[in-house]
Amino acid sequence: YGIPYFETTLIISHHCIMFKVLVSLLATIACAHAFQSGMKLSKGRVNLKMADEMIGASIEAGGKVWDPLGLLTIHSINPGVLPHAKWWRESELKHCRIAMLASIGAFASQYGLTIPGYTAVADPVENLNKFVLDWPFGFTQIIFSIALIEGKFFPGDFWFGKGDREAGDYGYDPLGLFKNKTPAQKDNLRLQELKNGRLAMMAMAAYTSEHWIPGSVPFIPGKF
Repeated sequence: YGIPYFETTLIISHHCIMFKVLVSLLATIACAHAFQSGMKLSKGRVNLKMADEMIGASIEAGGKVWDPLGLLTIHSINPGVLPHAKWWRESELKHCRIAMLASIGAFASQYGLTIPGYTAVADPVENLNKFVLDWPFGFTQIIFSIALIEGKFFPGDFWFGKGDREAGDYGYDPLGLFKNKTPAQKDNLRLQELKNGRLAMMAMAAYTSEHWIPGSVPFIPGKF
C-alpha cells in the first residue's frame, strides 16, 4: 500500500482530540474569569514574553508570536489546571511531524510509489482498512512503537513549564544535522522544521477536506 496511510487517520484523530481539549479549556477559562475577574495577569505577560523568545516568532508576525486566542498565556490564570506554553509547543511539534509524514504517505500513494510486498488501493481510507486486515501484526508493531516513544518522552512536566529537555527534543538526529552547528544555525533548523510542519498540517487539512468533500479544495480535485 504505498507508504502506509495510517498517518492520515492519526492526524485526524489528533485534531479531534485537540478540538475537545480546546473546548474544555475555553470552558475552564470562562469559569476562571467568572470567579477571578479581578485577578491581575502579570504572570501572563511574563509567559507571553517567554513565548516571543520561542522559535517561530519570526518575520511573518512582526517578530512576535501570533496567538489570537491567547493560549500561551492561559497558564497564568490557573497554573495547576491550564497548560504552559512549553506544553503547547511540544504538542505543535508533534502534530507538525505527524503531518509531514502523512503528506509523504499521501503523495506516495497518489503516484503509485509502493513498498515491495504491499499493494496499494486507490482510496486512502480503504488503503488503511486493507492494510490492517492483511497485516495485523505489522499494524500492531506500528502502534506499539508509537506507544513506546510516547511513554519514554511523555511531556507531563511540560504542562507546568518544567521538564529536563526542550520541547520536541528527543535527542534523535540520525543524519547529524545538529552536529558542529552554532546556536544560531540550530535555531534556524528548528525554525525550518516548524514552518514546514505548519505547512504540512494545513496541507493535510486540505487533503482530508478534499477526500470527504470532493471539489472543496482548488487544484487537487479528486486526488485524495
